[in-house]
Amino acid sequence: MSNTSKFTILKIRDTINYEKSYFYLTIILAFLLPITKAGISLIIILLGLLWIVEGDFKRKYQEIKSSKLLVAFFIFFIFSLLSVLWSSNIEIALHIARKNTYFFIIFVLATSLKKEHIQPIITSFLSAMFLSEVITYGVFFEFWTFWHATPTYLSPIMHHIDYSVFLAFSAILLLNRILSNRYTLKEKILFGIFFLTVTGNLFLSIGRTGQVSFIAAIVVMSFMHFKISFKSLLLSTLLIFSILTAAYNLSSFFKQRVHQGYDDIQKITNLNFDTSLGVRAAFWIATYDIMKENPLIGVGLGDYINETAKVANKAEFSYFGDYSYAFLTRYHPHNQFLLIAIQMGLVGLILFFYIIYTLLRQTIDDPEIKELSILFSTVFFVSCLSEPLLIKQFPLSLFILFMGIFAIYSIKKVPTKMQ
Repeated sequence: MSNTSKFTILKIRDTINYEKSYFYLTIILAFLLPITKAGISLIIILLGLLWIVEGDFKRKYQEIKSSKLLVAFFIFFIFSLLSVLWSSNIEIALHIARKNTYFFIIFVLATSLKKEHIQPIITSFLSAMFLSEVITYGVFFEFWTFWHATPTYLSPIMHHIDYSVFLAFSAILLLNRILSNRYTLKEKILFGIFFLTVTGNLFLSIGRTGQVSFIAAIVVMSFMHFKISFKSLLLSTLLIFSILTAAYNLSSFFKQRVHQGYDDIQKITNLNFDTSLGVRAAFWIATYDIMKENPLIGVGLGDYINETAKVANKAEFSYFGDYSYAFLTRYHPHNQFLLIAIQMGLVGLILFFYIIYTLLRQTIDDPEIKELSILFSTVFFVSCLSEPLLIKQFPLSLFILFMGIFAIYSIKKVPTKMQ
């Protein structure tokens, strides 16, 4: 490359307003989260390229090194890449490793965004969820059709489990704002209306994952606002009872899923695992059997299907029926923690729990963002008990956006070259 070309590239690079570029790209990312996979991928690529073009790596390295949360993510990411080395199924291992590169965007956001950018980004996300609500209720009342959504399957764009996590987080975010003293009465009325539509959508859908995590988050939120007291216990009990009672009586889908869940538990006690909950229980059994032989570093990033298939074919597990056998031999464990345990053993699981611990222990000087970090963690990680959300693009993107936001408060800011 000639000196003239290098000079031109450097000149163009120096004319970019990086602060605004990061901000606007993240605003777009937040809006696209519940709408389009292709859009998410494009913005993530642009954010990564912008971060590399900007340079200033010495500052970025110092900021990342100052953050326990980012260091925890980095160690987990590196160990996940190393686990490719002891995988025999390299194709699946590399596929998951590529998805894990999304974690890189957490470092981009944490070292590039300002604290004053956070509220507009959250507003952009809620605006997208409002658009999703309009689409969903339009399908429910049969005003229009939209992709694969139907009045009995109210998930217009993503899988119903993933959508239920988005709804649960949006609902608890809005409810937390309603209970706070940071907003005016007019704002709380708007949040209240939005909360009712989101919660209604959550319990009209068939996604029990989000419903359970939402209930868990209500309990946590009550303790945050009123500490562990009679008042917090009473408030959380009344809220949960009111929501569940309304959902049970108004939503035939929710009522059906409640009865189905009860029947599933009854069948599990009789060693019948050929149900939705039964399959999840079967994966717990399979994971324990795999961990006995591969306790420390697991079987590698790509071998989880092969290993659970081996367990399913053992004579001692002949009580697994056709339905549960099919899942054990073809699909991922319906649990993020079990998946990590199989892939990376106790070491990987401890590193993942350390990320959660570091996030929850992190000091955040904005009380609302601190509350949001705890509520997001509750919704997301409780949901991880029934689905490996970090290998699925929509929930993974939700995760990296908000982890990036929370990580802003974990670093010691260093002046940029331009300052």
